[in-house]
Amino acid sequence: MPVPPPNGEMLARMPMARDEYEKLRPRGRFTLAKQKILNMIARTTLHRGLRIWLYRQMGVNIGKDCVVEMFCYLDDQFPELIFFEDHSGPSRHVIILCHDDVAAKSDQSEEPEMKFQARHGYVAPVRLKGHSGIGTASIILPGVTVHEGGVIAAGAVVTKDVPAYTLVGGVPAKILKIYRQVDPPKHEDQPNGSPGSSGERSTAECKRHFDADTVQEIMKVSGPAVCNG
Repeated sequence: MPVPPPNGEMLARMPMARDEYEKLRPRGRFTLAKQKILNMIARTTLHRGLRIWLYRQMGVNIGKDCVVEMFCYLDDQFPELIFFEDHSGPSRHVIILCHDDVAAKSDQSEEPEMKFQARHGYVAPVRLKGHSGIGTASIILPGVTVHEGGVIAAGAVVTKDVPAYTLVGGVPAKILKIYRQVDPPKHEDQPNGSPGSSGERSTAECKRHFDADTVQEIMKVSGPAVCNG
């Protein structure tokens, strides 16, 4: 059986130190070896349905009518942190990472929090919402959510959330086009439909996630939009 996905409480605490998460979701050497073998087999499997089945056995959370093309690398150490909602998925040669150990042995940071993360690494989920897609040879880093209808251009390196119905591309990825204006939901205590507890923000607030000049250029064509970050 694959490692079960994290519950809501764990997800709310992410990004989480890798050591701490491994205590909550332990896995032995046999499980790690199985995940890596399944990943290698799935990457080169011709039959699309069998490929999806293998990734599910590996632990990836895959919804209905999803497509995972050949030669993708899905994080084979923490596959249970990958979530594909219905009608979503990556194209070929896509890399999705849910952990980061780049500075695994550095303890020179003066900030205690950064020292802990640098020394032990961290984990964070990657989510693809419904009807979203990832272009060929893109790299998705830990903690990224691609919201509904979001599209990632080929060869992009995505470090931040992708707003709904938005095309992003480049290294690092920036907004290239907004396909559809998304109105925030109305709340009883906010009759004018201003952003509330759902975490949605206006385009002006997206500037802290994406280049301000890019957003202003898009605003001239598309008008106001909403992003989730």
